[in-house]
Parts: sequence; C-alpha cells; structure tokens
Amino acid sequence: MKKILITLTAVIVLAAGCQQNPPPQNNVTIENTAPAGFDVNKLAQLVKTSTDPQTLEKGINNPNNHINNLDLDKDGNIDYLKVEENGPNKLKVVDDVSDADSVTVARIKIDPDSTNHTADLNVTGNPQYAGENNYYHSSFSFTDFLLLSYLMRPHPYYMPMYHYGYYPSYYTRVRTVSSFRPTTSPAMSSRTSRSSLSNPNRSQRSFSSRGSQPVRSGGFGHSSSGRSGFGRSRGFGRRR
Repeated sequence: MKKILITLTAVIVLAAGCQQNPPPQNNVTIENTAPAGFDVNKLAQLVKTSTDPQTLEKGINNPNNHINNLDLDKDGNIDYLKVEENGPNKLKVVDDVSDADSVTVARIKIDPDSTNHTADLNVTGNPQYAGENNYYHSSFSFTDFLLLSYLMRPHPYYMPMYHYGYYPSYYTRVRTVSSFRPTTSPAMSSRTSRSSLSNPNRSQRSFSSRGSQPVRSGGFGHSSSGRSGFGRSRGFGRRR
C-alpha cells in the first residue's frame, strides 16, 4: 500500500510539472502578400503618356516613378514587372515570381471612340497587390493619349524577351519601401467587395496565373513557344 501511494504521488508531481512546462510547439505562420504594393493610379497616368508597351514597361520599373513595391519572390528587392500585349487594345502587367510561376498584377484596357476622338482607359489591379483602390477609369482625348498612335496602327503584339532572372540592362535591384502608400484620385474606385480576400488562397492570388493562362515569353508577335526560343542566354539581360 505504501508503495502504491508513493507511485501515485510521483505520477501527480510529474503531471503537474508537465502542465507548468508544456513541450515547445512549432508555430507556423502563413505569410500573406501585403496589399498596396502596386499603385494603379500612377500606372494609369504612365499609360497615358507612354508611346508604346516597351516604354510603359521601362517606366513601371523605374523606381523614381514609385509604381511598384512588390517583392513576391521574397528576396528583399522590388520585382521586375513585364508588360504583355494580350489582345486588341489590351495590356497586362506580369510578375515572374519564379521560373515556373507568374502572376498578373494589373490589366489595362483601352476603348477608343473615333467619333468623339476620345478613349476610355480602364485599369484593373489585382486587389491582393494593389489594395482596395484597385480600379481606375477615365476618358482622354486622342491628342492627350500618346499610346493610342501605337495601338491603332497595324503591329505585332508586344511580348517582352525578359523573364525571371534575366532582365534589361536598365534594371537595378532596389530594396522594397516599407512605408509604400498608393495614391488615389477621383477616377479610382474599389472592387474588392466582389470577392472575399480576408483569407486569400492560391487561386485568388493568380488574378491570372501561369497555371490557368500560360504567360508567354519571347520576341515580338504571337509566339507561344515560351522561353525556349531565347534559352537562357545572358545576352538578353542579366541575372540578378
């Protein structure tokens, strides 16, 4: 009986010690991309003043324009963004997150009206990256819209030759800005109410990802051969 009492006492003491010092647990934090890493309003202004998609692409990646603050590959530097012409009067801004994964950051649609000599500009940003004010709409006259002269003449669709790890010589790595705040204007509005983003998943992240709509790289035109046409030659850019 005495031995049983001693054994029970030892078990109680051991249980109390386990409660006071519980074993450490691995806490896993699911990291979500911070919103408002891309300025739709400033992109719209740049679209209006750009002469062609290549000029627009260069302006987006100019850190002095404060349009892009995305770091989706989590290397601490602002990502390089591509501009692709994916249809008549349609452009999209693409971020190559890796060799195998790309996301569409924003879509641009321009509707010219030859009767009134005006054009409607619609820019729709991916709400996960552009924040709440992710939609821009405004109208401009033909004379104020330099990009129209490019879009309205016959031309092959612009497809950039650069891809993840290989960039143009003008691109320099810049650290992300912790206090980045997108601008707003009367032309901006919010469309986040259409879908819940309180707990975005991978499908929401791919506003249009490579999985559902392949992102083509290559020269000018409609080639869907992907990156293989250019290989990994450093002559087309440089690896960061």
